[in-house]
Amino acid sequence: MYIFIINPTAGNGRAKRIYEKLLHDSIYRELNPRCYFTKYSGHAEVIVEQISDEIDGQPVKGIVVIGGDGTLHEVVNGLHLRHLPISFIPAGSGNDFARGMKLSKSPEATLKAIRNNGRTVDYWLGEFVASGFQNRRFINCIGFGFDAVVAASANKSRYKKLFNQFFLGSVIYILSLLKQLFFYKPISITVTLDGKEKTFSRCLLFIVNNHPYIGGGMKVNPHAVNNEDTYSIIVVDSISKWKVLALFGTVFSGRHLRFKGISTFEARDITLKSSTKQPVPMQVDGETSSATYCRIQKPNKPISLQVAEINKLSKLDK
Repeated sequence: MYIFIINPTAGNGRAKRIYEKLLHDSIYRELNPRCYFTKYSGHAEVIVEQISDEIDGQPVKGIVVIGGDGTLHEVVNGLHLRHLPISFIPAGSGNDFARGMKLSKSPEATLKAIRNNGRTVDYWLGEFVASGFQNRRFINCIGFGFDAVVAASANKSRYKKLFNQFFLGSVIYILSLLKQLFFYKPISITVTLDGKEKTFSRCLLFIVNNHPYIGGGMKVNPHAVNNEDTYSIIVVDSISKWKVLALFGTVFSGRHLRFKGISTFEARDITLKSSTKQPVPMQVDGETSSATYCRIQKPNKPISLQVAEINKLSKLDK
């Protein structure tokens, strides 16, 4: 038995449309699916927490997520220490996880991989504890400063549904970035990277990445690689807003690292504190909040991803 978790509103209804097409696929029926639809933010996490390892005498072999990165974020947090394999069919507005992991966009290919016990890869999540949060995980990144402000603006945008309808979710992020750039005030933070302390007094952003992408395709940390040893970190500090505009055109290709004021680091154990003791904007996989303190560490074990042949398309992907 496979558990399917579908966020019907993801991608302005794209997840629901994908699921409705899968209902007519013979492979889908072979998987003996048990389906759950999310009804509110955070519901996928609740669903996973309540799923038993065995249902009606049949073992649960894995979880298939149809939705966006936010839905997947909820699923991995609902798993806690359980190690059920996860398959992901991207259907959100940004789909940075699928992009970063080079996952197939084809629902049909994903189902075939599940049926045929296809390739399984390890994926190392992020784990963090922050003021207001305890023992949480992230799939893509955790960021502080400007990217959190932009994410909050994008989430509230009245045009988000419209752009998602035309598969242009990243445009909302770009428009929000340009809008917030003129109002944002840099933060002052003190960070400890594997025991070495650094202070950034005019920090635009501090992002810890599991792979290169944020914001629907921005290659913000091009050297980020998912592994068990370290996180990749990018810091933008003491840089003018006009310079940010100048480097904006290079962020999709990853060439912005050549600009002065942009630094990258590798670390396994990261602590961040607000130097002013005032909460700083924070985003976790695009969900926004604020914190005065955060500690980020590598988990002891990875999750298992069951993946299809990369970028193999099918009629179900249209």
